[in-house]
Amino acid sequence: MAGSPNSFPQIAGEGWVFTNLATGQDYQVVVEAEGYQTAYEDASLPPFDNASSIVLVYMKPIGQKNEFRKPKGQFVLAPRTEKEVEHGLKDLRSRKFDSAEKHLAKALQMAPGNPYANYVMGMIYFFWERLPQAEQYLAKSVSIDPREPPALLALGTVRLQLNDKAGAIQALSQDVQLDVKSWKGEWLLANAYLYQGNYAQARDFAERAIATGKVEAAPAELILGDALAGLGEREKAISTFQDYLDKYPNDSRAAQIREYVARLEKNPEAVTPVAEHVAAPSGPSNVTQPAEPAPKAAISAPPPPVELPPKANWAPPDVDAAKPFIISGAGCSLPKVMKAAAKSAEEFVSTLERFSATEEYQSVEIKRDEQLETPETRTYNYLVLVEHPNPHLIQLDEFRDEDAAANNMPGLLADLGTPALALAFHPIFSSAFNWSCEGLGEWNGKSAWVIHFEQRADRPTSLLQAFETRSKEYALPLKGRAWVSENGGEIMHLDTDLTHPVKEIGMVREHFSIDYAPVTFQTHKVRLWLPQDADVYYQYRGHYIHHYHHYSDFKLFWVGTKQRDSKTPYKPKNKSTQ
Repeated sequence: MAGSPNSFPQIAGEGWVFTNLATGQDYQVVVEAEGYQTAYEDASLPPFDNASSIVLVYMKPIGQKNEFRKPKGQFVLAPRTEKEVEHGLKDLRSRKFDSAEKHLAKALQMAPGNPYANYVMGMIYFFWERLPQAEQYLAKSVSIDPREPPALLALGTVRLQLNDKAGAIQALSQDVQLDVKSWKGEWLLANAYLYQGNYAQARDFAERAIATGKVEAAPAELILGDALAGLGEREKAISTFQDYLDKYPNDSRAAQIREYVARLEKNPEAVTPVAEHVAAPSGPSNVTQPAEPAPKAAISAPPPPVELPPKANWAPPDVDAAKPFIISGAGCSLPKVMKAAAKSAEEFVSTLERFSATEEYQSVEIKRDEQLETPETRTYNYLVLVEHPNPHLIQLDEFRDEDAAANNMPGLLADLGTPALALAFHPIFSSAFNWSCEGLGEWNGKSAWVIHFEQRADRPTSLLQAFETRSKEYALPLKGRAWVSENGGEIMHLDTDLTHPVKEIGMVREHFSIDYAPVTFQTHKVRLWLPQDADVYYQYRGHYIHHYHHYSDFKLFWVGTKQRDSKTPYKPKNKSTQ
């Protein structure tokens, strides 16, 4: 460890531990291994006793081009507030509820309207078994940001335990809409509907939970059996219970289930559903327990574990939440800036017929325990064709070599169309947005006009971005912010977001962050600003995903264009590979 010559690592589990380090200091971890390039990672120890810090070091084989790049998210919580939340989470996982509550109380004093902090406080009270307080904070979290499946699942669980079935159904219905793989939400919904006597809905959600959760959701078969009995499908109900007993004969509830089946066989009318008397654990149990009825308000599904969404800085803030640096006193002429940027976009289209590059591509999912999966990386030969055959049409196509078709790219989603986003300033597309100049700022040390844009109300979706599934295409509503060179009108950096979530496809967030750099083509005496780095962040159906593109080794070709009979501008697409 650089900067600490007296500290030597010791093996601990699958990692190494450094001890006797001074707190409140910054360090650099240097790792060397045969066959791998030397790796460097920075680490900081907080300024308090017994402080610790975990450093993940990703080793790159010698000769491998791709590097692991962590997401470039910025803090939404102020540093002091985030530290209190992190301390509270640590105490929560150690079941130190008093201390966790104190840390979150401090955090909420500084950020009372932050949904993540309210969610963590709600989870503290949930595991502390203080359900009314848990419901209060979880409900506030959901009211501030109704798009987080973990918070909705937790709120539904608490309300069901409080015997608020209608409130539970409201929260859990939103959960399963946002996260189609939420078998726990489906299980709890089935139970809530069963308590209400809505046997058809209970049957449907129990079947969905079993299909999605498989072995983990096996006890939901008890709810399914109850629902079938309630619907008068007695033989199916008996068969469902018998199947469960055949698979799990040592389940602690076996005697109760057999007794209930016997009652069904003798008297098909007016039997009390077994699920109201059985509190199911997270999976089938082989441990013998007393078969005493649980309280009526007990739920036949496990409470959710601490499934926290990523830290608030998992991605950059929304363009409307971010506050860019602006030089005071600098007047901005929006028409002048737009004219220069439009000229730059038109030169991009008129100059380019084809360019190629080397693309380094990386996809990684950000887990709710704040850990990253090992990224999937590829290196592609990348080609872009740009055509503008008539005043109403721009055609832009992307190609990758070998097996790099969109449905073969790594990750849950494949994003296309990065080079086209700067065309928002092109006259063909610019009229679809409302534009404003926020002032003079800077990007990478160079002065730039900061321009904000958003879909017009009468043109609610964009011609620049769409999401394509196997059966349908959904145009996306865009907003963004661009840093436009003060003198030349070139786009230096661009951020885009959705103006609102697209519920039909479960897309809560799509954020592009693109850095542009000047590329000089000596053979053609041309200098163009092209995408160099692009970070893409998705919050999609309960998943948090980060893609990274790096482009290099640009080459420019002029090969002529082909006329196309169309008056519809090209729409770059993001395609789901599910």
